[in-house]
Amino acid sequence: MHHANLCYLLKENKILLGLKKRGFGEGRWNGYGGKVKEGESVEDALIREVAEEMDVSIKKNHLEKVGVIDFFFTNAPEGKDWDQTVHVFVVKKWDGEPVETEEMKPKWFELGKVPINKMWADDPHWLPLVLNGKKVRAEFTFGKDNESVIKKNVNVVNDF
Repeated sequence: MHHANLCYLLKENKILLGLKKRGFGEGRWNGYGGKVKEGESVEDALIREVAEEMDVSIKKNHLEKVGVIDFFFTNAPEGKDWDQTVHVFVVKKWDGEPVETEEMKPKWFELGKVPINKMWADDPHWLPLVLNGKKVRAEFTFGKDNESVIKKNVNVVNDF
């Protein structure tokens, strides 16, 4: 399994989402993050990805781990391995203002108005839990269309 990370900036009852402009997940609202490179920790990779994708600086001690999610894709293109473990974080303190980049367009949403129907199909099953202060450990399997969840298991946990 590949390791990846996902980050949600939170402030004043709002969440920052990015509209993915290219590549995997294009056209969906999502948190920020990406793949962990060889020799990189999950946290260091997240700090790098956030800087690249929105020009914001985050310190390790401001990362709050809130989820570990395994994703399985039954119909990845030949030669591609999309299966991954994603480490999810929320951040409430950072330096800089999010900017649009080639990959992502940022937008703040009120917590009660998250565009869940324009996000990945797994998000409704775990993101509301995280936004309500819970920590989750979950698994999702996507079907042949790589869009619909055909199997899920979501558990609230105390720690990782």
